[in-house]
Amino acid sequence: MEEYRLIRLLGQGGMGQVYLAEDTLLERPVAVKFIASVRPDGPARRRFSMEARAIARLQHPNVVAVHRIGEFEGRPYLVTEFVRGQTLAQLPGPVPWERALVIGLSLARALSAAHRHGVLHRDIKPANVMLTESGDVKLLDFGLAKLLAPEASPADAAPSSGSATSTPGAVAPPFGEGAAGRSRSAVELTGADKIIGTPLYMAPEVLSGEQASCRSDLYAIGALLYELCTGSPPRQTVPDDLSWDEWIIAEPAPLTAGTLLVDPRFADVIGRCLHVDPARRFSSADALADALEQIGDRRAGGVPDGNPYRGLRPFEAEHRGVFFGREPEIHAVLDRLRAERLVVVVGDSGTGKSSLCRAGVLPSAAEGSLGDGRSYATLSLVPGRRPLAALAAALAPLLGGDEAAVELCADDDPGALGRSLQRSLGKERGALIFVDQLEELSTLASPEEAARFGEVIARVSANATGARVLAAVRGDFFTRIAALPGLGEELSRALYLLRPLSPEAMRTAITGPARSKSFAFDPEELVDELVASAIRAPGGLPLLQFAMAELWDARDLARSRITASALDAIGGVAGALARHADGVLSRLLPEQRRAARRVLLQLVTPEGMRARRTDAELDDDDPATRASIDALVRGRLLVASEASGETAYEVAHEALVQGWDSLRRWLDADGEKRPVRERVAAAAAEWIRLGRSQEALWGDRQLAEAAVIGEDELPAQTGEFLRTSRKIAARRRRWRRALIVGVPLVIGLSAAGLRIQARHELDRTIAGYLEAGSAAFADGRRRKAEADELRREAFARFDAAGTARAEDAGAAQAQAEATWASAIEASRRADDALSRAEQLFNDGLRVEPARPDLRDLLGDVLVERIGLAELFHADERRTELVRQLDGHDDDRSRRGGLARVPRLSVEASPAGAEVRLERYERAGSARRLVPLGSLGRAPLHDLDITPGPGSYRLTFVAEGRAEVRWPLVLARGERLRVAVELPARDAVPEGYVYVPPGRFLFGSADVEQLRRGLLAAQPLHEVRTGGFLIGRTEVTYAAWIRFLDDLPPSLRDKHTPGARSRQWAQELERLPDGDWQLALELNAARRQVPRGELAWFTGRSLRERQDWQRFPVAAISLPDAEAYVHWLDRTGRLRGARLCSEHEWERAARGADDRRFPHGDALAPDDANFDETYGRKPQSFGPDEVGSHPASESPFGVLDMTGNVYEWTRSAAAPDEAIVRGGAWYYDQLSVSIPNRTVVEPETRDVTIGLRVCADFPPR
Repeated sequence: MEEYRLIRLLGQGGMGQVYLAEDTLLERPVAVKFIASVRPDGPARRRFSMEARAIARLQHPNVVAVHRIGEFEGRPYLVTEFVRGQTLAQLPGPVPWERALVIGLSLARALSAAHRHGVLHRDIKPANVMLTESGDVKLLDFGLAKLLAPEASPADAAPSSGSATSTPGAVAPPFGEGAAGRSRSAVELTGADKIIGTPLYMAPEVLSGEQASCRSDLYAIGALLYELCTGSPPRQTVPDDLSWDEWIIAEPAPLTAGTLLVDPRFADVIGRCLHVDPARRFSSADALADALEQIGDRRAGGVPDGNPYRGLRPFEAEHRGVFFGREPEIHAVLDRLRAERLVVVVGDSGTGKSSLCRAGVLPSAAEGSLGDGRSYATLSLVPGRRPLAALAAALAPLLGGDEAAVELCADDDPGALGRSLQRSLGKERGALIFVDQLEELSTLASPEEAARFGEVIARVSANATGARVLAAVRGDFFTRIAALPGLGEELSRALYLLRPLSPEAMRTAITGPARSKSFAFDPEELVDELVASAIRAPGGLPLLQFAMAELWDARDLARSRITASALDAIGGVAGALARHADGVLSRLLPEQRRAARRVLLQLVTPEGMRARRTDAELDDDDPATRASIDALVRGRLLVASEASGETAYEVAHEALVQGWDSLRRWLDADGEKRPVRERVAAAAAEWIRLGRSQEALWGDRQLAEAAVIGEDELPAQTGEFLRTSRKIAARRRRWRRALIVGVPLVIGLSAAGLRIQARHELDRTIAGYLEAGSAAFADGRRRKAEADELRREAFARFDAAGTARAEDAGAAQAQAEATWASAIEASRRADDALSRAEQLFNDGLRVEPARPDLRDLLGDVLVERIGLAELFHADERRTELVRQLDGHDDDRSRRGGLARVPRLSVEASPAGAEVRLERYERAGSARRLVPLGSLGRAPLHDLDITPGPGSYRLTFVAEGRAEVRWPLVLARGERLRVAVELPARDAVPEGYVYVPPGRFLFGSADVEQLRRGLLAAQPLHEVRTGGFLIGRTEVTYAAWIRFLDDLPPSLRDKHTPGARSRQWAQELERLPDGDWQLALELNAARRQVPRGELAWFTGRSLRERQDWQRFPVAAISLPDAEAYVHWLDRTGRLRGARLCSEHEWERAARGADDRRFPHGDALAPDDANFDETYGRKPQSFGPDEVGSHPASESPFGVLDMTGNVYEWTRSAAAPDEAIVRGGAWYYDQLSVSIPNRTVVEPETRDVTIGLRVCADFPPR
């Protein structure tokens, strides 16, 4: 049989025979399965082919692998891996519950992978589960699997009618009326029109004739685990005299009854799987795996001694037993690591990235959770100033070499380290390398070393098949890390976004550690107060953890309670940290407090980041400094660690930098001194490098500038530099006085000669810096101009692609992206050249700080770099550069240039309209609208907009005219003329908003991998639209019913909305009397709501009952939407009605600036209807009435442009591309953000896709 030689029959079942065979080409044993019938008919062949495709899609350590499908003498066959071992049916039972837990977790993971690929197993039983000789669990025989229909969900949908399904009433009780004779081996395996499977393990609904689902597979796992723990399937424990209907729903004996020793949590999980009601089972195999992992994690980790809350310190592996609230995320990251060699966890400061990795992912991987048969060692490092040295120190024990040799190997050849690691690991071992605080590549390491480290890490993850790399990075530094060569290219695939804890997960994080120590909260409402306080407070999670650590210390030992009075005593969640930190300082002596202040200021960078410094850098030889450091470490405000043989210190958490008022005051007060201190430190370093040369000391002018800094605020070497400078300056002053009173001329001439010689040497050195710096400056300006030209060309190409012929649009879009990539590369080269110039001018100033020409040039370079950052919308870099400019702009002329006042001229028709001005001010992530008053009545000419450049909104008001809003962004020094025609009030139909002609920012300024990969957006650039009308809300069901009622029956049926998607269905149904009802199916709960009645959601506490006629219409295709707008135009209801273009849609949503959401840059749960609005509860997902979330109103007054339902629009990229915008109720913040655009097929009908109408204005 081709390259396969059959050896012997292994077994047979209702669908086929299985043979042991030899693969003669690869010399390995395989299993060959033939279809059962000798001459299979068409349906049997199709079922067999379906089985093969189902298995071939699955690649998972706990699923049997398929090698090939073929046909021999008219008989189809399937070749799979041959698994040596025994089935669970052959395993003596019962088994210890711990072993059953391990088996169950492996099966849940296997099913999770299968369900994600749309595959049901349908016949999970002990005979279909193998324990291999190496102890692994393999799920066999997907011979009963059927591919789920495309519209079905991996979470809970049933197959479509096209699949082989069961027919109600097709099966009678196979063993008579009673239960006698029922056995585990009795199988009823029939054709495609019968119920298929093994009744002892089949879910009640399937035995009743309903369709199988993912939750029926979970029932079978529960039945199997029950049998492993008890020795009998659950249905063999029920009475024998039950009828068939009674038998299939009978509850088995409890697992905790009698002498069974089963952990109650494990018993609860099994009981939930076996629930008669599918909706009461786990929602997915992922959820089941999470629950089982929780049980396993607690036992494996144990409960550590001492305080179960970590305060500001991260959870480590030894604290695994008290690390709660992140179980789904641990499971998700491990799943990613099973499939990918590099995973980067990105999240805001304080979301718990380090704890997730250290206490969740690393110990699970070390126990074998990656499932590839390797034994994994886990290594952790923090990059610091020398990331390659840190990596070498972590890998040296594994590679069997010394740290210096490993570092040299990595530096010489980035790929060699990965190859050496692979050779060291072999086939049995693995390594999981965790790089914490990856942002230090940007904040501490040199650019050269950071780039080298990024390349090494990328090569290690690519070349060492036994290695996995896990990293954690703060979200606000992600774009900088993404710019690193080598590593940056991999980040889009490696990205894992870690969201803040949900309120429910936060509750678990609060109660879990206390419960593990047998403590409770008194009263129970205290937990609600803690959760609410943590959600309200900025950086809530670290503040909560610190407060919990303090509460634990103040717990009531006698009653085993954590009390509300203890929370009041520590100052609440928000005040606990500051109160504790102030208390640590108050216990220090005055000189120690001054030293503590100096130490803390040294441990915070100018960007407000934590810095790590060694003993020597902190001058710990000073007794007061040493005592203050020890006190800060004991008080948990500093963390000490070993770094290259020295002790290094850092602030315990960013929450201290942001939330400790005393430290914030010190940092603010130190703001003016910090540039001077940095210049002193740089000059001191140069003085040390030059061997303490007098020529490098400061003179009187620089010393006068440094007078604002006390020596007690400086490290020892810097203080020595100032003292020596002052001593030499004083000596020079005495020499000058001596000259005045008659020092012999020869001495004066000698001294003058020495000074002239020194001056000549100094001038020559400065000239070198000037020449090299000026050349780099000119090169940077030239490259900046090139980058700007490429940028403009790319934007023109993007805009032209949208109007190209359909067959040319793809090539035009590709050319635009290629030009944009060239522009980005040119901007990088320009910034590199300007950075070189900045460094050279800085070096010159260190040698002679008094040179005004160097200071002027340095200021000019910074202005050029700021302009370059503005061209490419690099806001973070611009902010950082402006901060640097403040130290090199003595007369404030350059800073003034950046804020040059724009001038505005306004014309309105009719004349005399009042013009009001408002400015959008940033307040954190919000964009707060600040009224600036009336500018007067149009026309207005050359008005100075004195607040300066920024985002504004004009509002035009005139009697008898519709109010018109005009958002706009004014650039520095810009002169702009605005002309608007105010439409008559009755010319704008009710429910619509007029958007006047104007300009705005279109696209995304996100990092390239995110912009192109996830958002599919164009780069952020200015675009213009004409005037148009847009619906204030989406089209509702009430409006759509009016459309349907006006159509003939054939078209009415064609355009009636309806779709099934995942576990949801939404269908508009016409009743016999001509009225309408909405059929909603949400997580298997189907409701039919007639017109006039309210739809309701069981999982909500807010908006649980709503008028469905005010829901946005959904489950309509693009042709449906086009038919609707044509009807509006044709019937005169809205002349010129049409779909919105993407440009129009985005302008109406965004106004004029680069905001991520219609009202700002952050989205609170109730600002819109998206996945967080109702707590991500499956029973609460669904639409809201239009206009339910006014908080996210756009600058034009348009509602619901984020979330609720996606909206059909006309693509700006290609004329034949179908696009939906705005996100929907099921999707996350990124998906509902303004830049996100999703390409779909025009005929798609989905429960999350609806419509918003635009129209020409004036109508054509």
